[in-house]
Amino acid sequence: MKKSARSFRLVCSPDQVSDVEALLYAEGFAFIAEPFFHLARTLITEPFPLGRSLAARFGYIYIQDKSSMLPTLALAPPKGAVVLDLCASPGSKTGILSHLVGPTGLVLANEPSPDRLATLRQNMRHLGCFNVVTCRYEAQHLPLPPHTWPFILLDAPCSGWGTIEKNPQAAQIWSGEKTAPLEALQRELLAQAARLLTPGGHVLYSTCTTNMRENEDQIRYALDFLGLEIVPLSPFAGFTFAPSLPGCLLVDGRDSSAQGFFLACLTRPGSGKLVKYDTTALPGTLLGAQEFSTRTGLNTSWLPEHEFLCASGHMYLILNQAKQVLPQGLHWQGLRIGKEAKGALLPDLTLRSFIPIEPTDQDLILSEPQDMHKLLAGQSWPYSGPAKRRALYYKNLPLGYLTVKGKRCLWSDR
Repeated sequence: MKKSARSFRLVCSPDQVSDVEALLYAEGFAFIAEPFFHLARTLITEPFPLGRSLAARFGYIYIQDKSSMLPTLALAPPKGAVVLDLCASPGSKTGILSHLVGPTGLVLANEPSPDRLATLRQNMRHLGCFNVVTCRYEAQHLPLPPHTWPFILLDAPCSGWGTIEKNPQAAQIWSGEKTAPLEALQRELLAQAARLLTPGGHVLYSTCTTNMRENEDQIRYALDFLGLEIVPLSPFAGFTFAPSLPGCLLVDGRDSSAQGFFLACLTRPGSGKLVKYDTTALPGTLLGAQEFSTRTGLNTSWLPEHEFLCASGHMYLILNQAKQVLPQGLHWQGLRIGKEAKGALLPDLTLRSFIPIEPTDQDLILSEPQDMHKLLAGQSWPYSGPAKRRALYYKNLPLGYLTVKGKRCLWSDR
């Protein structure tokens, strides 16, 4: 089988696209834009592994099979929406959901495995997805009230037959009746999604398998026993699709130069509205945005209404939106943004979300990749200003803060 070209997506605002692409070009990468998503790209020249690029290092790209981007685009939550990602790790689709709903939206990303949850949280921090909160439950037992979520992504655990280029043994490992436990779990997850779905809302069921028993048969189950209906999906540009249930999509992996993927959008007839709560009891000490700014010197006024939680030596971003839509009793975590030690607040200076979009005369603005590599390798830079930290930019891309020591400044990942 011919190896598919590596695909990835940009993680940035529309105004930053040209600078992210310029950073990739400067390191020798070449790529083409994909027609189905304005941030999707496919490599045509890879001088060294893309994951070692500066754009990847600073969270401005995410390597992802292009088929894997489709479920979130098919669900298509609008700006400001609230979305539940039932099986989220490693966060490939969660990150796109974060982009789609924007700063005023919220994504609740669930992952039952502690190790995979840690990966999910790390990826969300690296990509700057401050509108994502996470929790750890078996998705079929997630303690949320019924009919309260207007958008649900169910990227279900599956046999992975669509990934045989990457996992050649998948079809043999999960052959015959070996998929029966997966099929039972998928039905449980579909039933949970149906229970949580607001009338009139949408749940997007997806798998990276071509196994009919995990795909079309599960949708028939949802139609016959869960009271759901199909919302027809339109084909995405740049893909070839194999025959499937009417209104569903089955990516032909070979002809699309991508993974095989199945997508079905379901709805519950009727209409409903988002339930609002007032979750005030959080474990730890809450700090207002103004107090945080006074004690750290960092301005977060551009964020939606928010607070900061200090608990067990760590600091977390708490969006007011999360407190309004997540019920009391659900254990969840906002984006970890630093530490608290002996009363001092120590924000993570590698989080570019803290950096103003527009650089000032006091900031360090680099335009050559080799200079950035020197900083990352430990070389310091001259600085004679009064600040204790100095913002670092590549052209107009915020990268993080440099630590000032004497008349020098340097990069630190700690």
